[in-house]
Amino acid sequence: MSDADEFRLKIEAYTPETMPMQRLAEYLAQLALMLGESTSVHFVRLEPGSTSVIHRIEREAVPKVKARTASVRRGVGPRDSVRAYRRINRMLRDDNGSAVWKEETKEAQIIVFPGKDDVEEVISGISQRGSIDGEVVRVGGLQNIVPIMLKCEHDELSGCWANKTVAKALARRLFEPVRLFGTGRWKRNDEGKWKLDMFRVESFDALRDVPLSGALNEIRALQIDWDEGAYDELTAIRNGEIVHGGL
Repeated sequence: MSDADEFRLKIEAYTPETMPMQRLAEYLAQLALMLGESTSVHFVRLEPGSTSVIHRIEREAVPKVKARTASVRRGVGPRDSVRAYRRINRMLRDDNGSAVWKEETKEAQIIVFPGKDDVEEVISGISQRGSIDGEVVRVGGLQNIVPIMLKCEHDELSGCWANKTVAKALARRLFEPVRLFGTGRWKRNDEGKWKLDMFRVESFDALRDVPLSGALNEIRALQIDWDEGAYDELTAIRNGEIVHGGL
């Protein structure tokens, strides 16, 4: 395939003889996600020694892949690519190994996966004021500070607490959507993900559970006098062409 450039993922954890097939498939799947351009990346072979996954990228796709991986290396790439990079690194950490991804014709390493040598710092105790939206699914407890459970999208959030006055008012909103206001304490785990540790509820607003179609009908019913350029201006703001203050 002369119209393609060759690349290598060298995994310092297994040899081709000891690499479980399922684990190899997991590495290949995450590598494909990280690189993108799925129809232009082709597996070629495994090489002996450390497990070296040789693959070719069609030449017209190479600049896109390089731009994507450069942004991943800076931690600002597409979400699926950054997530795949972190997944590979976590797999290597679990396998007590490391890896490097590079272009075969170049000596310089393009992406390094420290794996076993990379220990993400765990950070806890970060407090910040904010709000949380969700459906009240449980209010109760014998403490002076009452535990509150919310259903937020597909997760249940059980780290919320309120005094008895606020908790009593929230109990009247059971199975209804609310917005809680207060101070939360957040922590980052060893995978770099932030999770809520505790949220002290100070007040809340009841939210209306209105379907999108109903909300749109209410907006249409508003008597707003739009000038001729309003739509163009809103489009420009949405696309980042106009920032606040008209600058």
